[in-house]
Amino acid sequence: MTNKATAKAHAMQGLLKYHGMKDSELRIPYHDSISVCLDALFTKTTVEFGNFEEDELTINDETQQSTVLSRALAIIDKVRLLAKIDDKVRITSENSIRFGEVKGLGFSSSAGAALAGAAFKASGLESTHGWDIKLISRIARLLAGSACRSVAGEYARWYAGDNDENSFAEKIATKDNLDLHMLAIPMPSDHTTETAHKEVISSNFFQARIDSVNIRLEKIQQSILKGDLEQLGKLVEEDSLELHALTMTGKNKMILLNSKSLQIIQLIKKKQKEGKSIYFSMQTGPSVFVNGYSEDINELYEEIVDLNIKVIKSRIGDSVRIIN
Repeated sequence: MTNKATAKAHAMQGLLKYHGMKDSELRIPYHDSISVCLDALFTKTTVEFGNFEEDELTINDETQQSTVLSRALAIIDKVRLLAKIDDKVRITSENSIRFGEVKGLGFSSSAGAALAGAAFKASGLESTHGWDIKLISRIARLLAGSACRSVAGEYARWYAGDNDENSFAEKIATKDNLDLHMLAIPMPSDHTTETAHKEVISSNFFQARIDSVNIRLEKIQQSILKGDLEQLGKLVEEDSLELHALTMTGKNKMILLNSKSLQIIQLIKKKQKEGKSIYFSMQTGPSVFVNGYSEDINELYEEIVDLNIKVIKSRIGDSVRIIN
């Protein structure tokens, strides 16, 4: 007898980003963070527990081993412990886009959230705990910190905490507060997010980053709740540039932006001077997000397409859910 479930979760864009891990095993960061999910970027994951010979993981039709498998099994092992089962697992996962090894689009977040949701359902934990978003977010965090925010969906805040139980995410606002329209411009990178997390701690500006984040955090949350796009946009741009400044000033002087990243940012700054309410955002990597209202976003979308640059249009995505 097997137990099987499929879940769908959306990738998130960090608005107030986290960088650096206080506890790399439990994936606990140095400070809280805030994100918004994108409905156009998602992962669908099927988890099946049963009497199999070994644990198996397939992502986008490719069998995974070593590091990728071990990260997924961090979630599975937590679920097996909570559900008191020792069955082997088969995991099949697929992302909504596959072009290139893009960085900074948040697919590790949707992957962790979808895996945690599917495993939670397939293991029978829902029957004993209910659909406990807080618990599922804690489980998802074990694969990728930001995955806990993808579990919560829409606008979410990850409370850093200092242990497994108090490091979790919850939804803090919905699209009714601020109906953000977004563009995602994916770009490849040779650097991993894990490397970047280690790099920033060596920056002389790391403590200054922590201090400024704790001030900016509440301002960002309030701007979302008030529906203030202008304030939110400016704060997120500031946070993005500060984030990349840390990787540039770490031990290995990692520059994660590329010429195309700068081209998009310069285009956005030009549009701002023309009175358009659009703002850029970046996570770890060269990929760029653009936030704004529908009219301005649709106009910019057409302009970026004309430049022959890959771009994805999105609205706000919801929390993790079980699908047929």
